[in-house]
Amino acid sequence: MRVGESPSTDFVRYIIWIVFSIVTLMFKNAAATQKGLNIPITVIFFLIGLFTLFLMIRKYVREEKSFSDTAEGFAYSLVSNIGLVSLMIVMVCLLRIMVSYLQVTGKLPSFQNDDIASSDQKVFVFNMIANVFVVAIQQQLVQTGFFFNYFFRESSAYSAVMGIIFSGIIAGVISLPGSILQFLMMMALGWCYALTYLYTKDEKMAIFVAMVSAAVGTVII
Repeated sequence: MRVGESPSTDFVRYIIWIVFSIVTLMFKNAAATQKGLNIPITVIFFLIGLFTLFLMIRKYVREEKSFSDTAEGFAYSLVSNIGLVSLMIVMVCLLRIMVSYLQVTGKLPSFQNDDIASSDQKVFVFNMIANVFVVAIQQQLVQTGFFFNYFFRESSAYSAVMGIIFSGIIAGVISLPGSILQFLMMMALGWCYALTYLYTKDEKMAIFVAMVSAAVGTVII
């Protein structure tokens, strides 16, 4: 159990983390265009994204120390939970590939605010770095790390199920979806990340699954 903060303090802090992740994503979306990268906005994205990510990681690490069941190192946790982590990676990748295939074949509409497809290779490289190493980590801290630190802390099946459901909804919202379909896909991915976090009790595993998912999503755009 986390060493206490008042519910109002937790809520205000959570709103701040949400704002950080949304602002970062907005700059990331604005940086890449079909003609190439907008260099000034790209610089602003990295300045804001890396600074806010640093603040979020520092705060999360401090909060994690208030738990009695502090997570183990990355390698130990991955080996200990390799079955579940592998299953979640397969599930999120299959979901992304399935949706992309249905879009390519015209059975589903394309997402309006997806990563820009450009002939400029720098756009792809930017999207890969931004999605995997900044946006995915920030969003994961918001939808699982801080979320389960502040809310649904009880050790019960009801709390776990409700936590997973609402964590998925948060995941859908902070991805700034351009359609209901995109919201539903991001919500489903969010459920996988939340399940990973609750099963492993290690935010690093949820972040790892999210980073793999972001990489696959960037490649298949």
